[in-house]
Amino acid sequence: MGWKADASAVSYLANWEMALGWFSKKNDGISPQENLPRIGTVEGPALFRHREDEVLLSYEIAPVDGGGNVILAFSKVVYFEQNPNNVHEGLANSKYPVRMWDITEVPVSDRTERWSCEFHCHRFWTISFNDWMIEIVFSSVRKVHEDREQISPDAALLNYMISLR
Repeated sequence: MGWKADASAVSYLANWEMALGWFSKKNDGISPQENLPRIGTVEGPALFRHREDEVLLSYEIAPVDGGGNVILAFSKVVYFEQNPNNVHEGLANSKYPVRMWDITEVPVSDRTERWSCEFHCHRFWTISFNDWMIEIVFSSVRKVHEDREQISPDAALLNYMISLR
């Protein structure tokens, strides 16, 4: 026999979800809680699957945040893809919320529902670059490296990987 909510509980939850915008087909998503440098608009990102369930992402830091590169390590990654997607033309056709040159957290989606359980919550981000969009479902993220050196994200990621040896 399943649990049944009374009408007031259902109404309360419905109002709460509507207030957060979760019922809209295409909500705006939210900014992640992490304080990360803004994405630059010139260089493309570099991705590397590291270990069994970790993905490293290197991206250009916007000049307003000091320039250079940052490398993020996503842990317990269950899904990721990188697609060509021009910010001026392709973002409007995206299935999930995404903002130009930004990181968008999608709090409720089929991606998180599929992979989360009561013991393990997953997060879903869309990340937009000049000509690429990344979708990633993960449990945690941390900044593992940041520098002001004016090199490509690929070179920054390679330098970081070499430093791990």
